[in-house]
Amino acid sequence: MSRGLKKLLALCLTVFMLVSVVAGCGQKTEEPTPNEPVTGQADKPADKPADQPADQPEDKPAEPESEPEPEVVKDLGGRVIKVAAWWDLTPQGGTPSGDRQVARREEMEKKYNFKFEYLNIPWDQVVQTYSSSVMSGEPFADIATVEDNWVISLAVAGQVNALDPYFDFTDEKWDPLTKDVSTIDGKVYGMGTGKWWPRGIVFFNKNIFEREGLESPYELFKNGQWTWEKMEELARKATRDTNNDGVIDQWGLSGMDIDISMVVSNGSTMADIVDGKARLNFREPAVLEAFNTYQRLCKEGIIFNKFKYMEEPPWDIAATVFKEGKVAMFWYQYWKIDDFRDNMADDYGLVLAPIGPSNTEKKHYAYITGHNFQTIPLNVKNIDDVAFIWNKWTEPYPEEAEDPDAWQEPHLNNVRDLESIEMLSYMYDNSCGKHAGLFTAVQGAVEQWWGGQDDLLKGEKTVAQIVDEKFDAIQAILDDFVAK
Repeated sequence: MSRGLKKLLALCLTVFMLVSVVAGCGQKTEEPTPNEPVTGQADKPADKPADQPADQPEDKPAEPESEPEPEVVKDLGGRVIKVAAWWDLTPQGGTPSGDRQVARREEMEKKYNFKFEYLNIPWDQVVQTYSSSVMSGEPFADIATVEDNWVISLAVAGQVNALDPYFDFTDEKWDPLTKDVSTIDGKVYGMGTGKWWPRGIVFFNKNIFEREGLESPYELFKNGQWTWEKMEELARKATRDTNNDGVIDQWGLSGMDIDISMVVSNGSTMADIVDGKARLNFREPAVLEAFNTYQRLCKEGIIFNKFKYMEEPPWDIAATVFKEGKVAMFWYQYWKIDDFRDNMADDYGLVLAPIGPSNTEKKHYAYITGHNFQTIPLNVKNIDDVAFIWNKWTEPYPEEAEDPDAWQEPHLNNVRDLESIEMLSYMYDNSCGKHAGLFTAVQGAVEQWWGGQDDLLKGEKTVAQIVDEKFDAIQAILDDFVAK
């Protein structure tokens, strides 16, 4: 049994329920009122059922139950349906969910006379492979996994099928976040089921928090006090020289894309499409507030500044210093938990991003980037058959209907406390996912901003100077994208 799961079991009697939070994103859900006892039963004749009206004949025959219509079994004639991603999607047994997938694959392939084939395409080759294969008239897959940042380009280029004619997206099995991020001009191009994989998260080092006597982010979140101001207060207290050599060696905060995460948690976006035109928001008050706050904390040494310690720092050095126990909080994407789970000696928890001062909704937002889902490329043969099989494949398992907490399974070995699971549940139940707008869907704009991010961290230029230097080039890239 993993250390994480042991801790989960040990703490199961003490976990507080964050889903009852009133502040932040969503409202408290009241418990249903127990049914009142039925009264007056003694007044009914003893030879009648208590719930039968007095004027109903006692010998009325029961209505016969209608039998469900038998399924018309579709024969796909031995067709191979190719499913592509940048990891291996082949069902693997050994876990309850894996065993269910293996059994369903075998049953479906036999029943409908087809075969699944799984393709593993490197992440950085997916878009090119997708585009070139569609243009040749021979798409590389029937079901192709893409990221949210790619689907707009594919849709604008006319290389992906709109899915509305083939799937009923009002069915509760479909993930609403996927539908939202893949809807372009009213048409849905992407599909995903279940709960979306968590994204923007603030990890915190429990050892540092205990050693420095800091308030628990869980309690602050529960009490509606998890804000930028409170995060900065904790980060300042955690930032210090631990060995008295005159050099800071413990920081309050580190991360990647903190500038963008702060824009999102402040209730804004980096760029949008307004009236059919691209609008870069870098000069909007909420965005400038995020950039200025981020740069100020970097210059004051509260945020770990990689450029002060090495000339060419690795891209994920901010994660490394957190993993090594030198940073109180790490703000980035949830997927880094794999590294922390396997390689971090200190204990950690996770909490949603704090609320920024301009966030008028007062809602905690998880910055969504890299969200992946399935599409059907243009030129796929007999798309009705592909849609039919994918609808069957994505049907909820009876076991999942009986166990609404089955989604927790892949996370149980990642986290180290039940509060983290409750935090993820809160994220899902209150629709806390939020994009940075058009900006992150246009790779050229993202790459153009990389230098701006470095300049914010270095602190050698003002925010106004950085924005002025980058604005026109990024706006032109967005204009060109929308025009196409």
